[in-house]
Amino acid sequence: MLQIRANSMPRWTAYALVMAVILAIACGGCGSNEQRTDSQATSIDLSKLDVGNYDTKPRQLGAVKSLEQARIIEAERLGDFVPVPLDIDPRFAHSNQFVATVFTDPKFALRDTMAVDRFAEAAPDFVAGFQSYGRTEADSRGIDLMNAVLIFPDEQKATAAAAALERVDHEASDRNTTVAIPKYPAAHAHWQPTQQSIGSWYATGKFVVYTWIYDYLKVYLEKVDLPALLALVQKSLDAVVPSIAKFSPTPPDKLMGLQIDLDGMLNRTIARPKEDSWLNPPGAYHARTALHFVNDPPGALADIEKAGADRYASNGVDLYRARDAAAASALQKDLGGLTKRFKSSDSPANLPAADCHEYIGREAMAIRFYCSVSYDRYAAFSASHQLLDAQQRISAEYTVLVNTK
Repeated sequence: MLQIRANSMPRWTAYALVMAVILAIACGGCGSNEQRTDSQATSIDLSKLDVGNYDTKPRQLGAVKSLEQARIIEAERLGDFVPVPLDIDPRFAHSNQFVATVFTDPKFALRDTMAVDRFAEAAPDFVAGFQSYGRTEADSRGIDLMNAVLIFPDEQKATAAAAALERVDHEASDRNTTVAIPKYPAAHAHWQPTQQSIGSWYATGKFVVYTWIYDYLKVYLEKVDLPALLALVQKSLDAVVPSIAKFSPTPPDKLMGLQIDLDGMLNRTIARPKEDSWLNPPGAYHARTALHFVNDPPGALADIEKAGADRYASNGVDLYRARDAAAASALQKDLGGLTKRFKSSDSPANLPAADCHEYIGREAMAIRFYCSVSYDRYAAFSASHQLLDAQQRISAEYTVLVNTK
């Protein structure tokens, strides 16, 4: 099924100074209706492809170039260990496309769920964070569940930050009332007795897990059920805490040694133009981590597992590494299968192996054009408001895939 990309709001943060390329929220693309053959790939003359202004030269990204960039890479590394809401409760089968997932500045990720104006005061040693966000309904008619995992230099600073962050958020409204999380007595939490919502800050190792739940329907109906909120917080922590315990944070004095790429995935992607609107920096992840960025996690999970995909990267395109070439070709088709919301568009000039589609659905902020292609073990997906740009991106990406060893 085609993953629709939202036209995300620009977030002009330090990310823009660190990396000139960034990823889109959802794993967009449009897929093939046929399996690609080796003869199709070898018959393509790369010199005749229209790649626009996209750079197709092979590159090696190497180590981080600044502390800010290192913090971003550390947050992305953490992301491979943060459960998606679907793993916590299958009801949370939808994502929120307007949430910054990777962050070093909380005001661009957490400002809609907690008071962040005193964040630096409460958590001065914060390193980086990764946020997981899910919904039971595609729109604001169900329950929202968010877990933000925050990294700190040591256990003591994480413990202090959990208490301080809850305190400053509690003080932001005189309607907040302290509550206890029965299974996690060390958690700091509060809610407003007139609203079906809760916030919890729990320190575990070098992390603080901030859990936020908001039940739109109960709020609309003016109903509250505190036991239900507490049970969901506990269920969420039951999944998150043991999972992030498997992640080993980088010692602060070793951050500048972090490598930007993972298994050469970002080396195989074209850079995204600065003009694109964005929420998250570029990144390379385990394939399953892509579920944090797509708008249909259950569908994407089935396709990723079917293809045996093990890596995912997002930059100027979204890129998956599948089990083999046949699986990559199938993944291109599965992730980009046509529905009634799309119609076929012209393939890029001299690249018949690629497919392009136009979105004709009713999502007002959706990106309009999508192209996809597979090569060897890789399936790539581009998206743009202009068909020519989507075609040039996928042509450039195909060139990069062929040329990168």
